[in-house]
Amino acid sequence: MILQIAILIIVMLGWTFYKVQTFLKKNQPKVAGIYSCLMGICTILGTFMLAHIDISSTTVPLNMIFQPIGKFFLKN
Repeated sequence: MILQIAILIIVMLGWTFYKVQTFLKKNQPKVAGIYSCLMGICTILGTFMLAHIDISSTTVPLNMIFQPIGKFFLKN
C-alpha cells in the first residue's frame, strides 16, 4: 500500500509539473495555478482513498457554517 501511494504521488507530481510548464510557456499563469491546486487536492484525496481512510461528506463543513445562521433566523 505504501508503494502504491508513493507511486501515485510521484506520477501526479510529474504530470502536474509537466502541465504547469506547458501552461507557463503559453503565458497562462492563472490556469497553471488553478490546475496545480486542483491536482494537489486530487493527489491528497487519492492517497486517502488508497490508504482506506474514510472521507466525510462535503456537506459537513457547509452544515457547520450555515446551521447557526439558520437557527439565528428561526429564533427571530
